[in-house]
Amino acid sequence: MTSTRKSSGMRSEKLAIVVTVVMAVTLAACTSSVSSRPTSRTASSSEGSHSDLLSATTATTVPYLGPCPLQPVSLPATHVPASGLVVVDVGTRQRFHPIRVMPLDNPQAATFAGGDLYVSYAPAGPETGFRVERIDPKTGVLARSPWFLGYSSPLVAAFGSIWVVAGTGHCPYQIIRLSQETLAVTMRTQIPRPFSGAYLLADDGGLWFFSVNSARLARLNPHTGHFSTVVLPEMALDSQVVGFASDPKSGLLYISVVINENDSDSQATERFDPITGSFLVVPPPPGWVYNLFGVAGDILWVSEGPGNMSHFAPFSATSLAPLACARTQTCMLSGINGNVVALVEDGILAFEEAHSPDSGTGYWRLDCIVGPSVSTVARLQLPSDAASFGAPTSPPPLLALGDGYLATFARVGTDGGSGVAIFPLDPRCAR
Repeated sequence: MTSTRKSSGMRSEKLAIVVTVVMAVTLAACTSSVSSRPTSRTASSSEGSHSDLLSATTATTVPYLGPCPLQPVSLPATHVPASGLVVVDVGTRQRFHPIRVMPLDNPQAATFAGGDLYVSYAPAGPETGFRVERIDPKTGVLARSPWFLGYSSPLVAAFGSIWVVAGTGHCPYQIIRLSQETLAVTMRTQIPRPFSGAYLLADDGGLWFFSVNSARLARLNPHTGHFSTVVLPEMALDSQVVGFASDPKSGLLYISVVINENDSDSQATERFDPITGSFLVVPPPPGWVYNLFGVAGDILWVSEGPGNMSHFAPFSATSLAPLACARTQTCMLSGINGNVVALVEDGILAFEEAHSPDSGTGYWRLDCIVGPSVSTVARLQLPSDAASFGAPTSPPPLLALGDGYLATFARVGTDGGSGVAIFPLDPRCAR
C-alpha cells in the first residue's frame, strides 16, 4: 500500500508523508475567477492523440551509463535488537513488540506491498543519493536497488513495480521503474520540462504528476514510457497548485489550486475523472488555503492553513463540500505545526500527534481514524526510544502501515544509529 504523508513538519516524502510542496505554476491562459457554484468541465486530452502529447522516452538501461554515475554502497543486513521499542495501545494497554529491527542509513520514505516493506534510505557519501531496500518482516533483507542521485521521493508500488524519482539540478530528473522482486532497474524515463515528478500518484492505469510552471497534469504510461498531458481549468498567471491526491477506488484525481496568491478567497478544488476527461470545480470555504492529501472511503481529507496551526478536516469526495465535522467543529484534528502529521493509507487516516508531558519522556501518539464523524478506532503510543525528557522524538516515527504491519523509525545499536522497526499492526487500524 502506498502512503502519503503531509504536514508542515514533514521529514522527507512517506509522504509520508508524506510530501506535497507548494509550487508556483505559470500559465498565460484562463484568467476568469472561480464561480460560486460547482462547474463541470471536460478535458480535451487523450493519450496518443492530443496535440500536447509529449515525446515518449523508454529506456531499459541496466546498468545506467549516463553522466550521473552510480555509487557503490554496502550496508549490513543484520538484525539488531533495540531496547525500549514497543507500540502500546493507549486504551487496552496491549503491547506490540517489534518483529524485526534493521539498521538503515537515514530512512526517508516507505511503503508496504505484497507483504514486504520497501524503504528508501540515504547512505552517507560524497554525493547526495539514495537506495531502495526490500525487507521481509520475518526474514529480513531480500533485495537492494542501485544507488540513485538526488533525494528520494515517496515510493509508489503500482502495476507490479516500485517507482521512484531521481535526479538533481545538474542531472535530469527521471521516473525509474524497479522490479518489485529484485529492485533491478527495468525502465528509466526522463521527465520532460516543465514537469516535476517529485510526487507521483498511481491512478487510471498510469502515473500522474503536475507541472512546476504550467497548468497541466502529466500522465506516464507505465508500460511504454509515453507521456500525455491534461490542462487544468480555472488557472491564472499567478496560480499555484497546493494539493494533489487520488482515490484508488474510484480512479478520480483531486487538485487544489490557488488561482490568485494575493487573494485568499481565490481558490478552487478540482476533481478530475481521467476516463471521461471531465472536471468538477468547486470553491472551498473562504479564508484559508486548503491542501488535499488523501482519500479514504468517501472522505477527502484536507489540511487547512496557513498559520502556526495545522488543521485536518473531512470533505465529501463526491461534492467536494466540507462535512459537518469541519473548521470550527470540535471533531477537527489540529495541532501546532511540526507537532502533527497525517497520512491516508489502507482506508484510514493515520494521525500522529506529539505529546510532551510535564514529567517523563515525550512520545508520539497515533490515532487510526475512519468515517466522516472522525471516529478513532484505535489509539497507539509509538516507540520513543530516542526521545528526550518531556519531548518526543523528531522527526515523527511512523514510516508506513499496511499489510498487517506498522513501520517506524528506530535507533539501533549502542551508538544510536538510524534504522527501521517493523511491528504487527493493531487489527483495528486495518480497514
